[in-house]
Amino acid sequence: MLDILKKITGADSFFLILTGLTASFLIAALYIFQPPILQFVDYKIYDQYMRSSPAGQKTGIPVIVDIDDESLTELGQWPWPRYRMALLLAKIQQAGALSTGLDILIGEPDRTSPGTIRESLRQELGVTVDFKGLPKGLMDNDRVLADILRQGRYVLGFYFDFMKKEKDRSVKELPCFAKPVSVAQIKTKEAPELKDLTLNALDAICPLPVLAKASPLCGFYNTITDYDGVVRRVPLIISYNGKQYPSLALATLMKAIGRKSILVKTSSIGIESIRLGKTTIPVDAKGQMMIRYRGGMAEFPYYSAKDILSGKVGEKELKGKIIFMGTSAAGLRDLRVTPFVSDYPGVEVHATIVDNILTKDFILNPDWVPGLELLLVLLAGILSMILLTWSRSLWMIIPIAAMGAAIVYGSLYIFREYDAYLTPMYSLIVLGLNFTLLTLIKFWREEGQKKFLQATFSSYLAPELIDEMFSNREMPELGGEARQITAYFTDIQSFSTFSEKLTAPQLVELLNEYLSVMTDILIEEKGTLDKYEGDAIIAFFGAPMDVPDHALRACRVAVKMQQAGLELRDKWAKDVQLPDEPDRNTKNFPEEQWAKGEKWPKVVHNMRTRIGVNSGEIVVGNMGSSMRMNYTMMGDAVNLAARLEEGAKQFGIFNAVSHFTLEQEVEVDGETSKVIELVEARLIDNIQVVGKNEPVRIYELVAMKGGLTESEEILFDLFAKAREEYVTQNWDKAIEIYTEANKYERYDDTKHTPCEVFIKRAEEHKINPPVPEGEVWDGVYRMTKK
Repeated sequence: MLDILKKITGADSFFLILTGLTASFLIAALYIFQPPILQFVDYKIYDQYMRSSPAGQKTGIPVIVDIDDESLTELGQWPWPRYRMALLLAKIQQAGALSTGLDILIGEPDRTSPGTIRESLRQELGVTVDFKGLPKGLMDNDRVLADILRQGRYVLGFYFDFMKKEKDRSVKELPCFAKPVSVAQIKTKEAPELKDLTLNALDAICPLPVLAKASPLCGFYNTITDYDGVVRRVPLIISYNGKQYPSLALATLMKAIGRKSILVKTSSIGIESIRLGKTTIPVDAKGQMMIRYRGGMAEFPYYSAKDILSGKVGEKELKGKIIFMGTSAAGLRDLRVTPFVSDYPGVEVHATIVDNILTKDFILNPDWVPGLELLLVLLAGILSMILLTWSRSLWMIIPIAAMGAAIVYGSLYIFREYDAYLTPMYSLIVLGLNFTLLTLIKFWREEGQKKFLQATFSSYLAPELIDEMFSNREMPELGGEARQITAYFTDIQSFSTFSEKLTAPQLVELLNEYLSVMTDILIEEKGTLDKYEGDAIIAFFGAPMDVPDHALRACRVAVKMQQAGLELRDKWAKDVQLPDEPDRNTKNFPEEQWAKGEKWPKVVHNMRTRIGVNSGEIVVGNMGSSMRMNYTMMGDAVNLAARLEEGAKQFGIFNAVSHFTLEQEVEVDGETSKVIELVEARLIDNIQVVGKNEPVRIYELVAMKGGLTESEEILFDLFAKAREEYVTQNWDKAIEIYTEANKYERYDDTKHTPCEVFIKRAEEHKINPPVPEGEVWDGVYRMTKK
């Protein structure tokens, strides 16, 4: 057969045809197996389609009740007493809300209950307190909230854990009373049981039993991220212990419309659809629904919790609405990455799902899509092969480009008009690959491979990349890639406090000087500036250039930035006002400061920078839209670096570095060492956050090796000894050494130190030991809240 084809077409054309067919079937195979890097690119195409398509008409029914910073400032810090939550829910119900879903985990008893306070005082201080005049029913705040839940259409949120881990015997496990959803399954003869088709959770972090029993329904608030960390789909049901549980969005909608069950249609290949009332919801084989986002943040009305409690917001705003309660308060926000933004409130995901179902505005996944996509790949490959084989390749640029444009705009048209996504990527790849390969072969025959590459690529690739192509004999990969690098976050402590004391020109001048100095340090150490966010600097080390010692350089930059910050403070303290007096009507005019002849208020003299550093596998690449792109990073390691910077405040430290960074190996002067051997850092804590299996050791980075002062050396020695006693549960000895070490701590402006944190924690552990008596404790502090 091949011999006959060779005789018909000729030897030259035969080789081109064979190459074109091979490339076409290769791309078809890639489509079938879906390698992660191509999935990543395809996700970005999908995101662009989503951003460029009309958002659709919203129902106006889902709204957000926000426990925001103003609510916490006015009513007290989180968590609130359960009687206040009960009052808030009661007011929402009285205002005529259809249902209320809580995107909040209430998993521990309320410690502010009068009964609990009385018992604590009795046990700890030997004092008996009698709450005279207080009804017995109000002695337990949890029961107060349970009574409210029992009377209305409320849905409690809980979390499913998919990581298999050993149980912590020191933590008393409470039974899970989250209620499964009633499911009617319509299945073909070959279809497996529903629990074998859905996602299956290994564990659950559930609401407090007394609340879960009282709540009419519970819903999980898990979202599933794709390979690139973006939330594009959400499971509507998840199986746990053989039963099915609804998502928070689905459960809240069910309560709103009075439905107690759902209908699930399944086949041998998976779940085909989920039916709620008269609405058929298209899902994938795992029961996951594609989300049609309405845009960026705040696409749904937000109402502050304090305004509802005060009566400012009531029936006019909430009647006939489906409520989702969440929090935007600093430190409590639950953020997600979406096709539109990288800091999308998780509570809005639930509201979007409900809005999609109510409007029946779905993104479909028809059975015919994979077959059509594969057919397009083969047609594009064969047609481009025919055109390129018997025509001059350079003349084919316009037809091939026209084919590519037709594929892209045809796919976009189907997405906009028929709500189905057909990926154009593989068809475009086969067009590009065939054009490139067949053109290269033709030019190689005429002028030789090297001359062709130079003539073709030198006009749009850097000479260094061309040299690398020749030396490695491979084409450079375009798009995002995952690699081991170091993420770096900085933020000015209490920036909002002193920014309020500056005029707008002063604020601009101060930030420009600060950011210039800090950026120069970053660039000097081969760091890559990702972006500025107000006073914050976001950067990374190790991309796009390969920097083997990226972790060490990040630590060196952190030390240098802190030193530069101290020098800037000294400079600002000596700066004086210019002789010309500005307009006193300017907002925030510093009258007292001007009278003293000082340029900057004292709060600026005390400015400090908090820094978070973490290393790991991070996706870096050009991300954004076709009109505007940014070389940036994303991934769990990036999120951890940001949390280290934010979390440094609770310990009273300024450089928070993870063990993932300090355990990186680098080569210095021909010798391989770990970063921790080249810096001065002390272990602050070892924590395990909710939803994560691996603990993270947090270190305070103070100086490069040999850079400690005498006082700091004493502090490090005492702190290490105290931690040894702390981990071995010698609480009194640990408190004694921490107290001694605290004399050498460097206080920040809040007068808050790591020693004080662990003194308080050790005192708590004396009362409630982390593990039963006689057992060995690993020293890990396990967080129980999101």
